[in-house]
Amino acid sequence: MFRIVCAIGLSCLSATVAYGQSPQFCRNSFAPGEKIETRFMGINYALLMHALAEKYCGAEPAPMGPKFLGHLKRQGCGPETEIYRDVEMSISRLEGANLKQLAQGGEPGLSLSERQAQDWAASASKELGGCERLIKLHNSEPESWQ
Repeated sequence: MFRIVCAIGLSCLSATVAYGQSPQFCRNSFAPGEKIETRFMGINYALLMHALAEKYCGAEPAPMGPKFLGHLKRQGCGPETEIYRDVEMSISRLEGANLKQLAQGGEPGLSLSERQAQDWAASASKELGGCERLIKLHNSEPESWQ
């Protein structure tokens, strides 16, 4: 009888563990040894791709806030979270940047020429799949990027 009770208990425990999820940290900084949450790792690239599509590829300008901040809210990360604030700051920087500032990565000490900025944009857009792909991603919703 004891074995049956233990078997039932273990089977219930294993089912519970299988459905367990990692906590939603909603942040992008972690303490040493802490498990890293990966669901927002590519968001900075997605922001850059959105800006590059507009500033270099000619995509119709669209505000980044509703798309990216809305995605974070749907993931359970509201305005009080670290990731939300960081993305909000990145959006304000990118929306006000021109192509030269994008190429410099926000570094004011760099002094790239317009030609160098154009070369960077051409190279970056090619590495990211070309302007056609950037515009397609620019016009899509974050849920379809997977």
